[in-house]
Amino acid sequence: MKSNSITKSISLLVNVIMIIGVISACAPVQPAATTQPNPASTQPPAGQTPTKKIKIGYIVKSLGNTFWQTYQKGAEAAAQDLGVQVDVRDVPTETDIKGQLDVAQAMVNQDYDAIVAASITNSNLIPAIAKANQKGIPWIVVSEDQDQAVLDQNKAYVVTKCRLSFTDEGTAIGEYVAKKLNGKGEVGIVEGLAGTSATTDRNQAIKVVFAKYPDIKIVSSQPADWDRQKGHDVAAAMIQANPTINAIIANNDTMALGVSAAVEQAGKKGSIIVTGDDGTPEAYQAIKDGRLSATIDGVAWQIAYYSVYAAVKAVVTKEKTLPNDSLKPNLVESANVDQVIASAPKPPANMFDVNKNIYLPIPGFKN
Repeated sequence: MKSNSITKSISLLVNVIMIIGVISACAPVQPAATTQPNPASTQPPAGQTPTKKIKIGYIVKSLGNTFWQTYQKGAEAAAQDLGVQVDVRDVPTETDIKGQLDVAQAMVNQDYDAIVAASITNSNLIPAIAKANQKGIPWIVVSEDQDQAVLDQNKAYVVTKCRLSFTDEGTAIGEYVAKKLNGKGEVGIVEGLAGTSATTDRNQAIKVVFAKYPDIKIVSSQPADWDRQKGHDVAAAMIQANPTINAIIANNDTMALGVSAAVEQAGKKGSIIVTGDDGTPEAYQAIKDGRLSATIDGVAWQIAYYSVYAAVKAVVTKEKTLPNDSLKPNLVESANVDQVIASAPKPPANMFDVNKNIYLPIPGFKN
């Protein structure tokens, strides 16, 4: 009897287990609980660097000119210090207006976080600026100023301008030449590309200076489009047409070196003052050699370095406008050329006292 009782108990237990199994198999399966991410948790806390690496497009004119190579060095130095990516792009010549627009539009389509650009003219990149605005990509201007009327027509805007005052450059070189001439003499001007603020502002400032000196006469002013050979040819024609010319001012160093060659070929080295603008290594060496009298250090490294800070600040803060920075140039002549060469590609230490990085601090970055 006891054996039968145990057998019945075991049988009953097995049946109960089978029933429970059937019920479990038929019951609907409940999904595993999931934790929804808090949107706020995907953003870095205040004071911390965003986890996504910021990518900046940087457009210069032509890296064939060492002046723009200095821009590249300054931009890349800032990128390294800030831990961001900078891609520098250029075009074959400083007159390739359409090619530069193609480069800019490609950058907009590649979804850079910000774009910094030195446009060839004051309007050739405005169609790309408008597209960048539509996509929420901050646009920072260096070098060439932008035509506000054309910006307005395209409903476009720039976040900030980090650039040199071309008027200050023209004033500095005009005063230098007037002093070297003791306020009297014949001067020729070799102009840059027409329609650019670099050409217009520099030459207007030179003329304003010379207006204070009634015995200084501008005998010729001709364009050479930033080109060395054209600068040579224009200067050669000026010297032939004006054999008593005392000084030739070129709007950039590339043309100035062409002018210098023309002066030497005419047998007038040392008797004609030749000046440039930009502050390139070759121009500095020419000053040491006595082939150029002076140039303007356009503080390219500083502008490029600060403009990357401006771009990062625009991305991080999402501000649509930042203060404009108008940097001051440095006149380079025989008295200070060695100091300038020693610090290149950066400007001399005193220029960092003159020109401050106004885009500091940047929230979320080591400053």
